[in-house]
Amino acid sequence: MDNHPGQSKVYFSIVKAIRKMITADGLQPGDKIPSERELSERLKVGRSSVREALRSLELLGLIETRRGEGTFLRNFKNHHLIKLLGMFILEDPHVKKDIFSTKELLEKDIIRLMSSSPAEETLKGLRDEAANQPHQSFEKMMELTNNRLLYRIWEILNDFSNEAKDNDKNPDPAYVQPLLEAIIDGDAETAIAIYDGRV
Repeated sequence: MDNHPGQSKVYFSIVKAIRKMITADGLQPGDKIPSERELSERLKVGRSSVREALRSLELLGLIETRRGEGTFLRNFKNHHLIKLLGMFILEDPHVKKDIFSTKELLEKDIIRLMSSSPAEETLKGLRDEAANQPHQSFEKMMELTNNRLLYRIWEILNDFSNEAKDNDKNPDPAYVQPLLEAIIDGDAETAIAIYDGRV
């Protein structure tokens, strides 16, 4: 495909339009998306441009074409694209360092947020769960914030950091229980000190 800037702009605008149309139509994973012809008519663009956009979405694993049936949305919640991108992104040692530091900034903000307005009973339940699954504690806290964008950003950074980290430097999970106790007490300063001393 030609990489001319003008053509790239058209291509991305078509992908964006298809994404908006999927949302507007309420399509879910497993649902059939409109044909090339219908997309071309609805988006008022050429079929060849639609075909290129669909091909890229299929290469990314976001849609699948079934011969004789049509094109369907895939469930990409547990998609491997992050790992694939990580193989290239994490080649840069500066980026690797940035991923770790950005993830830590987000996690400290979550500690402050949870400490300032703790849902005490929920956090106590989380503390009990953490006894068996300490590594899932931040994921659970992210969910408790009900901030989907923050959770998604953290999830991506967490995936990248898991790809990049040295397994010999994993934090001792014993830090999670005192961390949660400090959050339940509303003591963000102590919780962050525990977080900072976890390695």
